[in-house]
Amino acid sequence: MKKPNLFLYITLGFLVKIFSILKGQKIVEKTNIKGPAICLSNHTSFYDFIYTTAALYPKRVSYLAASKMFYEKSTRPFLKLARAIPKSLMQADPAATLKAFKLLKKKSILSIFPEGQISPSGETLRPAFSIAKFLKKANVDVYIIKHEGAGFVNPPWTKKTFKGRIETRKFLLISKEDLVKLSLDEIYHKVCEGLSFKPSDFIEQKGYTYRMNDLSGLENVIYECPKCMHEGLIAQKDRLTCPKCSLELKIDQKGLLEHKAINTWFHMQEERVRNRVIQDQSYHLDGSVKLMSFRGSNLVEVGSGKLNLYPTYYQYDGTVDGEIQTLTFNVESTPTLPSDIGRNVQIYEGYQIYQFEFDKPWLPTKFVHVGEFYYEKNKNNSLNDII
Repeated sequence: MKKPNLFLYITLGFLVKIFSILKGQKIVEKTNIKGPAICLSNHTSFYDFIYTTAALYPKRVSYLAASKMFYEKSTRPFLKLARAIPKSLMQADPAATLKAFKLLKKKSILSIFPEGQISPSGETLRPAFSIAKFLKKANVDVYIIKHEGAGFVNPPWTKKTFKGRIETRKFLLISKEDLVKLSLDEIYHKVCEGLSFKPSDFIEQKGYTYRMNDLSGLENVIYECPKCMHEGLIAQKDRLTCPKCSLELKIDQKGLLEHKAINTWFHMQEERVRNRVIQDQSYHLDGSVKLMSFRGSNLVEVGSGKLNLYPTYYQYDGTVDGEIQTLTFNVESTPTLPSDIGRNVQIYEGYQIYQFEFDKPWLPTKFVHVGEFYYEKNKNNSLNDII
């Protein structure tokens, strides 16, 4: 493994720095980071790689990135230029770990987004516990590069950019010396605490304005009417509208829907879904999907059918490479469902990706709500069995 090319990095990195400043990024907390080091960042927008690169410039940084991104034409060139390391999501990847440690031995700076995916609501997702084990073995200084406001300027539910401020904080989280002394639980707690970010708290404390004048795509995150429970809200410029009861949720200059942050609406919606699951023991979800998977060096469509979610397993019934098949995946081994908002959910197994593209663009979010709840229930049941 090699560091990114110095000449190209200095040249392109400078352009990235200027681009980020024009986007509204300001480094409000600084620290001098020297390799070998690991930098952890929260993940609320598609531009987070750019904001992290700009925050570290002129220092060169290498990324540990989801292997799926190396199969996408839009991200592949950038990742190769940055000499990023592909990492299989939601499972152990010894090959990626070995490459990362080799880079650190060369005194590189390694950037990781421990959440494993972009947060749909802007609030930090819970990272896998394996990050604590990785940091313990790496035995280098660990820093946080936290981006606050990026999810308002570049929300994950749209390709549009809105005007506003992004504050980036760089600080030492755990020194190499302290890593030796801390337990895995203590390391994990520090990581979660260091990455923690809630848009609702940020807006309340800062009061910055964001000109979010087009909510197209947000209806796939906040899809359920809080009044009549109709699923399938409609985005109309600066508001979400319910086609059944005509309720309107209008966004203001602070990025709040009817005086509540998007992450607050998201959790309210999630809570309603969970209550229905609790009340209905036979509850399950299903949706028509197209199946995408790796074939050679590309992520391509390999079949179509229906994805079902039951209390203990996911089941796909449909075609795979022209043959009728049934695929099952245990809920207990799927702690979360990585999702491209308005498009799909992904299940990783045996270094293979099963990406299910839904015909209803809001259904991936509902699958995430229910799937994560079923995982928690199965995990708790397993613990009770052991006790």
